Amino acid sequence: MPGKLFKSEYLADKRLPLRLIKRDPQEEYQLHDHEFSELVIVYRGQGEHVIFGENRTIEAGDVFLIHNRTSHGYANLKDLALYNIMFDMRELNNPLQAFCRYPAISSLFRLEPELRSRNLLHLNPHELKEVLKIVHDIETEQAQGREHYPLAMAAHFVLLTVLLGRCCSEHRLPVEKKSSALLSELINRLTEHSERRWTRSEMAHAIMVSESTLTRMFKDCTGYAPNEYLIVLRLKKAAMLLLNSELTIGEIADRTGFSDSNYFCRQFRKHFNLPPQKYRSLRLQ
Repeated sequence: MPGKLFKSEYLADKRLPLRLIKRDPQEEYQLHDHEFSELVIVYRGQGEHVIFGENRTIEAGDVFLIHNRTSHGYANLKDLALYNIMFDMRELNNPLQAFCRYPAISSLFRLEPELRSRNLLHLNPHELKEVLKIVHDIETEQAQGREHYPLAMAAHFVLLTVLLGRCCSEHRLPVEKKSSALLSELINRLTEHSERRWTRSEMAHAIMVSESTLTRMFKDCTGYAPNEYLIVLRLKKAAMLLLNSELTIGEIADRTGFSDSNYFCRQFRKHFNLPPQKYRSLRLQ
């Protein structure tokens, strides 16, 4: 089973469910998951981010979000250095929920980055420099621990969120911005109700676009067609259940929206290159 990082160890300060860790260099790290979310900012070197059976190349300027209970690790590193900003969305909901109404911010915190065709965001050198200024402010407040430092760290984190959101927005054309807003709204629904039998027509109607426009939007933003995205989203949830529950394969298939367990097993093997039973047994070794 993957290693697990607990909130009680990394976010023990009840005044602020937020912590920054600088990893310079980042060492190779086996598969693990957390009880909290983690914003990763790579500022030097390169390597591979291992997530859901894939090794994705990362390099300086890449920014991505790891949701809680998502297994991931690092391999084949070449002078990789990064910042981990650990936080609990449930505790930080008050400020961030308001920001999540904005498309670019929603892209940071609501879309499933592990399902996207590319990393969440790649900063150019100027953008990375500006982002690191705020990160250093968070780091300083945390290290000095002056009066009201939890409030100061939270304030800088909100500023960081806004800056990253603007970077996301500026990296898109006007049409892409509108598509991102609509798609974010739909993906929120799919994530919450992935077990439902969605048709492409229902998805398109939910955000008032044509089916052809829906397909193009999904392809542009995620690399998947709508139904393919939904299947991968279900498989992602199934993988979590395989790692963290004693449910049978049939029960997991049914719970994640697959009416036929044989079809579920075929799709799982196609995506992860392992049958569900083998995936579970490898993690239990």
